[in-house]
Amino acid sequence: TGETSQRVFAQAASTVDELAAKSTSGNALLDNMETYISEQERSATDEDSEIWATIYDLVDEERASATIFKDPEVLLWMQALQDYLLETNAAVGKTSAVTDIVKTVHRELREGKDSEYRIPNSSGEVAETLITFQNGHRAHDLWHFVTPDYQRATIWLQLRSGDNLDMASVINSVDTFVSANPPPLDLKHEWFGLTHINMVWQNKMVNGMRDALAGSFLVVFLCMTVLFRSPLWGFLSMVPLTVSIVLIYGIIGLIGKDYDMPVAVLSSLALGLAVDFAIHFMVRVRQRYAVGGSLMEAITYTFGEPAIAITRNALIISIGFLPLLAAPLVPYNTVGILIASILMFSAIATLLILPALLKVFEGLLVRNLEQEQDDAVLEQETSG
Repeated sequence: TGETSQRVFAQAASTVDELAAKSTSGNALLDNMETYISEQERSATDEDSEIWATIYDLVDEERASATIFKDPEVLLWMQALQDYLLETNAAVGKTSAVTDIVKTVHRELREGKDSEYRIPNSSGEVAETLITFQNGHRAHDLWHFVTPDYQRATIWLQLRSGDNLDMASVINSVDTFVSANPPPLDLKHEWFGLTHINMVWQNKMVNGMRDALAGSFLVVFLCMTVLFRSPLWGFLSMVPLTVSIVLIYGIIGLIGKDYDMPVAVLSSLALGLAVDFAIHFMVRVRQRYAVGGSLMEAITYTFGEPAIAITRNALIISIGFLPLLAAPLVPYNTVGILIASILMFSAIATLLILPALLKVFEGLLVRNLEQEQDDAVLEQETSG
């Protein structure tokens, strides 16, 4: 009767609230509900028992609807994604997912016909293939591709290489497919795996080293400005190291050398090494100018013993790093050749480019030096 149905459904509804408070997940709630309904069905009258059986069927339908990756539409969408990656992205060598298990078992259940190598039309048939697979000798292999509650699934992608650029292209391919072909349910995808981790780490490293290089460049410029008490002198002292770094890293890019950790770290370290020669050269020019009063004469003087000292210093330090080329580890080889090249190029740039810049900006530089001397005289008179 209607009153009996209302009473049983009301009892079931109140029980759901009680079990929900005790259950740790949706699946646990369904398990508890099925257990409770079975107990009620066994002890109930015939009329009540039929109603409890109906409620049990409703719970069972809810469980079936919650198993997302038994839904044929979802599996067909996953299969379409796998086919798309294999057809459009050369970096993908093979894909594996629960879809392959379902299709293989479905074919075997249909006498091995090739035409039956497909996703079944109903959730019940999908469940049948999965149960059959679990009855095999490697039942737990299923959980490599889908969780036991069928709420999460995995598509394994075997790439032809571990190159980060290949991984990035695969990610772009998946995003393109998902944008053009939204999943039938509200699904979201996440990435995992060693190649993806390497790509994320590489991006963070490159971005971090880029920011560190920009920050170090700014700090060195400020230090040079404070040292020479002039932004112009500070700017000129940065030119040799800038030219050296651009040249060396340009060559690295042209020869196809990977931007790996040693290369990234040395980009910041090279700033401190390469600016030393410019500091030596500029300081000696300024000191000689204070004695002779001529910038060109100061440059000529600096090309004597100071230039010899700069050259010897660059050679000694560069040669000191070259034994790293004999090391068995490639990162050590990279450090050796990179440091030696940066030091030699910055010394050459200092001796060739700085004198030309000093000549070009002679008027501004002389006025700056004369202003410094006037300020120093005024300070001395004031203190006296």
